[in-house]
Amino acid sequence: LSRLVAIMLGHLRMAVDQVVDGLLAIVSAVFPFGVEEELDLDRNTKNLTQAVEKMLHAAGIPLDIKMNDTRRPSAHAIYAATSANLGHPIIFRTYRSRGTRINPTITEAICATMAMPSFFSPVKIGPPMREQTYVGSAHGTNNPTREVLKEASNIFGKDARVAQVLSIGSGRTRVLSLDQSATSNAIIQLTKDMASDCELVARELSTRLFGVRAYIRLNVDRGMETVKMNDWTGLGTIGSHTSAYLESTDIDEAIEASVERIQERVGSATLGQISMSF
Repeated sequence: LSRLVAIMLGHLRMAVDQVVDGLLAIVSAVFPFGVEEELDLDRNTKNLTQAVEKMLHAAGIPLDIKMNDTRRPSAHAIYAATSANLGHPIIFRTYRSRGTRINPTITEAICATMAMPSFFSPVKIGPPMREQTYVGSAHGTNNPTREVLKEASNIFGKDARVAQVLSIGSGRTRVLSLDQSATSNAIIQLTKDMASDCELVARELSTRLFGVRAYIRLNVDRGMETVKMNDWTGLGTIGSHTSAYLESTDIDEAIEASVERIQERVGSATLGQISMSF
């Protein structure tokens, strides 16, 4: 869901409240609360596509709009994986660049990055005979910070100064759990792998970028360990833990400093200096 949120906030420039409402509407359409049905991948994919199109229509955005489209210029990138190579991330860009020329519609991009095999059917994008099949995110890009920094270095050059690198987590967990009755062991293992993947990258970056003021990681560190994947309807609990985290002195001061750096747009480090840490 993080890639969906990134598109809604960044590329579509939706307000935070709009994003929350849109996200809940999409999740509700795909996984109706209280409905006990056998998992149907094709139906989930169809419901996801329809929900995304409904969101775009409500926002006044043409359904045929591409990621890289002159009608909505921006500088954003999201990552997906093809079934042919799960370890190599494919980048859907909103700007021109060397490399892949794939330019899906926003709906296709969202569905492709969310197409985890345990929940959705693979998403095919491209002209006949050359279409590629996408199955969610590539290994190592559930936390895409490293890939984003590499992309920025390629686009802007190693001498470009960085005002702020902001990494936002979904809550630190001890062991991410799901109700056995609601899902399969395969989904449990996949979800645990994703959580481990995100935290592994976060710890690595925090260690290597220690002392670099341009980097900040925000991730609720208490209370989220008891939240299950099928507890998405209980946003009040998540909101309470998030508020407590944001009100802590250290985090509040870090956010204030981050806001100042973003407003001043004065970089404290270059992309080259940051990239040397990898």
